[in-house]
This record gives sequence, structure tokens and C-alpha cells, in this order.
Amino acid sequence: MASSDEMKAEIISYIAKKHNSYNSIAVENEIDKMISTEGLDGKPLINKFYYIWKNTLDSNNNSIKIGKHNKINSWTAYYLGITTEIPNGEFLEKRRAFARKGFPDIDSDFDYDHQHEMYQYVIDKYGRDYVGNIGTHGALKLKSYIKRAVKAIDPQKFFADTKEGKERWQKETRILGDEIVESLPKQFGAKLTVKSEDGKEHEINNVKDATEYIPNFRSYIKKYPDILEHSENLLGLVSQFGVHAAGIVISSVPLCDIAPLRTSKIKDSVNADGEIKYALATQFSNDDLEFMGLIKFDLLALSTLSVIARTIKLVKQNYDIDIDIENIPLNDAKTFKLYQTGKLMGVFQCESRGMQKTMMEMQADSYNDIMAGIALYRPGPMDSIAKYCARKRGEEKVEYFHSSIEPFVKPYLKKTYGIAVYQESIMQICNSLAGFSITDGYAMIKAVGKKIKSLLDKYRDQFVSGCQTNEVPKEIAEQYWDKFITPFASYGFNLAHSACYGFLSYQTAYLKAHFPEEFMISHMNVILSSNKQDKYQKIAQFEKECQNMGMEFLPKSINKCGWDYSIVSHKDKSRGILKSQIRYPLRCKGISDKAVHDIIANQPYEGFRDFAFKTTGNKVDIKAIECLAESGFFKDSKGKKIKKEDVIKDFSVLRNDMKKNARKGYQSGDLFE
Repeated sequence: MASSDEMKAEIISYIAKKHNSYNSIAVENEIDKMISTEGLDGKPLINKFYYIWKNTLDSNNNSIKIGKHNKINSWTAYYLGITTEIPNGEFLEKRRAFARKGFPDIDSDFDYDHQHEMYQYVIDKYGRDYVGNIGTHGALKLKSYIKRAVKAIDPQKFFADTKEGKERWQKETRILGDEIVESLPKQFGAKLTVKSEDGKEHEINNVKDATEYIPNFRSYIKKYPDILEHSENLLGLVSQFGVHAAGIVISSVPLCDIAPLRTSKIKDSVNADGEIKYALATQFSNDDLEFMGLIKFDLLALSTLSVIARTIKLVKQNYDIDIDIENIPLNDAKTFKLYQTGKLMGVFQCESRGMQKTMMEMQADSYNDIMAGIALYRPGPMDSIAKYCARKRGEEKVEYFHSSIEPFVKPYLKKTYGIAVYQESIMQICNSLAGFSITDGYAMIKAVGKKIKSLLDKYRDQFVSGCQTNEVPKEIAEQYWDKFITPFASYGFNLAHSACYGFLSYQTAYLKAHFPEEFMISHMNVILSSNKQDKYQKIAQFEKECQNMGMEFLPKSINKCGWDYSIVSHKDKSRGILKSQIRYPLRCKGISDKAVHDIIANQPYEGFRDFAFKTTGNKVDIKAIECLAESGFFKDSKGKKIKKEDVIKDFSVLRNDMKKNARKGYQSGDLFE
């Protein structure tokens, strides 16, 4: 590999031969900057740039234009023929990725129904030995290690080498540990903080901190001083191993050659024989794997994508309409009306009451409003929602902190009415106002987020000094840093995330506005297929919302209900259908999938006896009948729900009699219609 100086000389010589005149100063400055700037591989950027250029040359030493866009605004790339786009800004500075010292995470969102297929695809493509889940380590935190310390120390000497003694030791140390932990204040968020008598806020990270600032806790430590001595030894110790929810690594060599591995049970996954499936997982955590040169890939499952896919499929079936969901109009009045009226159940990122209220107050009428609402509705920036809404409505003047600062920050805050909403806004302001490179701006945001004091002090001085260069008074610069830059940098949301979330939110709102039955049905079916503990509570909320939207649910029927919620008919006044009609699924709370499949496979049934006779005993058992009865699937001839006990009793009698040669003459009411 040629040296940096040799690469520079070769590039300049090539450009001089190809162009009679060119911007030599810009080219030399760019090359010098690439020599002095480190890439993600730890080597000067010129190495990568040189490699790309050499690979664009054909046999006649002419460059094959490989790109139209010129994202790094490089005159050098333009003169070399790598790109056809003339630079229109500052070289390299827009490429935030160069600020990273480590590798980026690569996140991919997939339809919830097909996430496992993507994981299997990666294994099939790269090989089982080259792909692994990322292991995680659960460390003992304050409350956990206090309980462990109490159990190990046994300060009240309950332990005795007898069965009764062990049982008493387990019970009493658990009670004491819980009692001590309950003396700590409730924790809200990631950090436990308390206020001392002088009003100052203190972060509680260990037993010493808790002893110093929490009087109730201090009384226990005085009584049991061994807890203080020994619990410090437990702080941070690994208590359990886990697996990253979606993170995997792909290696160029077998993973076992570079990292210790272990088997990990795949959640809710069994093979055809009913055996639990296992996957390989690294015993190293992500930080260690990154240090070794591996990149984390997140294969994320997003149920919203499943909702969209199912809705589009239903629309095609019902109306023969093909929806190009990636190219829907972004100015649809019907869609924005949902945001403005707060009717957002099922709309991505906007389902909570707080978010519905935010969109109503904001009277969102543009894609930018949706993005801003999603970015603002989180701890920290939430306080700015009222100001954003007031300024948008013209009820409050848009201000930019101080007249000396306004010319530098207005271009980046104008769309959000003077409020910093995104991380990128902070980076651009630091660049414009204080002369930060985008690299420094990105590093500053990371320093603020991690509260690294040495770096914060460094960037504060750099910021104030840069502002003074632009004739901003020192006092104003310091105030702006303390009151505006650092608070917003600590919780500012990423613009790219907001844009993606906003678009997904808009897509779901569009589908709900134009195809409400298909959208709501798809949403309920996705929830029903999930493993969430609260899925039936959510289902109940969606059913109520459907009724509020003018849909009606038909009576539950063993013969007519199937696997999913389904649309029986759409509202059509010309046919006398005043409300869209929805059919319940057989999948009710508590029933097994195999029971539902068996019931559907044997439909229709002539009566209760036929139902008991046709269904398979080890699939549709007493438990399944109990679930169906509780959900109202069994009714008498008058349509009244039959008591669960009566249904179970009749079913048990029929099943027992059938084993002995079916009881004759059994007549039942119409239980199904």
C-alpha cells in the first residue's frame, strides 16, 4: 500500500492530466483533511478514498462514474470522475459517521410474522458456525445486591443446619432484605436520586451513597454494619446471563475461534417434535465483540409492519385495490383529520392518551408536525410541547434566545418554531454559532448523554470561545450552553428516527382513515397472535373502538367463527346494512391453538352432541370447553349464554358416554347460533 503522500501525489497528477484547469486549492485541502481524519477502521480516510478511486478505473485508466450523488461535497471525487455531481457545500462535514470511534449498529425492521425467517436466512447464507446471538450479562444493582448481602451475612443469625433452620433462614432473611430495600425511595427512570436536607439532588449508586443521604436506610446500616462492608463486594457482579432481544453478530471465521459460546433457548420456539429449539450465543457482550471487530446487527420485529401488510392484503381481497404504501400522498386531509381529532388508536407511536392529546393540541397538518410530535413526546422535551403548539398557532412569539444568536440558529430552528427538537439541530447550531465541526458536535452530544464531565468542560469552553468569535457576548454564550444546548443535547431525538417513525405513523393513520374495517381487523389479529401478557386487555380496547367507529360484532358462533377476526359485510345503506359487521375469532382467552384448529377442521356441527363427537378428545378438552363457555360461545335457543358449569357438565357426560357407546336420545337446544 502506498503512503499517504504517495497517494496524494498520484491523485493530483491524475487530475492535472485530465483537466486543464481545476480548483487545486480545494483538492489539496480535501486530500490533506482525508490524510488527517481517521476512518472507522482506524486508518486515514485517504486509504479508503484511494481504494475506491483505483477500483473505478477501466483498462484505459479512465474513471467509470459510479455515482451521481456527491454526499461528501468533494471536488477531488468530481475531478477524478467518481461522481457527476458538482459539490455544493463544505467537504466531508456532513458525514456524521466519521465521528464514531466504534462501529455503528445496523438495525433492520421486519414484519413480525417473518422475523424468524430473516434469522434463518442469515444462518443459511453465512453458516451456523459464523452467526450467533449476542450474549448479555445482568449485573447486580443496588437493591439486588443488598438482598444478596443480607441473605449471605444472615445478620440475625437465623441459619441452622436443620431443615427447619434453613426454611426459617430463607424466610426471615427475605423479609429483612425486603424491609431494608423498601426504606429506599421509589425509583423513577434509570437513576435513583434523592434530595438532601440542603435541597441538593444526589444520585444513589451504592450503599455508601444510600447511607449518607437516606436517613431510614442509614438506621438499618447502623443496626447491621456488616451489610455495608460486604455489599460493596457484590456491586456490579454478574448475576445472570441473557441474550440480546434482536442482536446478532456475523463473523468471517467460526465464532468459536474468537469468542466463547453457549447455547441459548429460543423464546417460544419448538421444533416439529415439540422439542425446545436452541441457538448459539456469545459469552462476550456487545462491547467486547465490537472491540474484536465484529458488528452488531439488529433483526428487529415490528408488529406495525405486520398490521400494514395484513391491511393491504385485506384491501386487495375486498376491493381489488393495490395500495403502494411507500408512495401514498403526504397531504391527505382525511389522514390529518385523525391526528387533529385524536382518534389514533392503532396509529403507530400515537396510541397513548398523552400522544393523542399532543396531536390534537398541535392540530397536526403536516408531516413535519408528526415528526416533531413524536420527537417531543418523551421525558425532557415534553415540557416544550405547549410552547411548540402556542407558537404554531401564533399565540406566542417565536424567539431565538438572544438577538446576537438568532442569525446563526434561525435557519435550523425555523421549522420547529425556535425549539430544538432533534439532535441534528444541536449539532448544526454548534457548527454555525461556535465553529464546531459536525464531528465535534456529535461527540459533544454523546458526552452530554453519558455525563462525562471532563469532556463537557472541554466542549463548554470550546463553545463559549467559538461564540465570542462570532461576537456573541461571553455571558450570553454561557447561558445558552447551560440553558439550551446541554439540556436539549441530553434528550434530543435523532432526526432520522423521527422521520422513519413519522412516516410509519402516517402510513397507519392513512390506512385507518381510508380502510377502517380492514385496518382494525388486521390490528386485532396481530395482537391476538402475539405473546404479550396484556393482549386480551388490548383486544377489548380495540373492540370498543370498533364499536365507536360504527362497526358491530355478530353473535359468537361455534359454526361460523374462524381463526381470526373477519369482516362479514361493509356498511351499505342501499342494501340495508347500516353498520359494518365483524365476526369474532374462536381464539379466546385460555384456549390452545390445537383446540381451535381442531374445531375449525370439523365445522359445521349439527348440535352439541355432534360437536362433542367430532372434535378430538386430547385437543378439545374440558379446559377448551371452559374457555369457550366463558367467552359466550354456548347459548340456549333464546340466545342466552349458558352457564359454564352446565356446559362442562353436559360435555363431560357426552364424552364419557361416547366412550361407552354414546348415549341415545340426547337433544340439545341450539347452542351455536
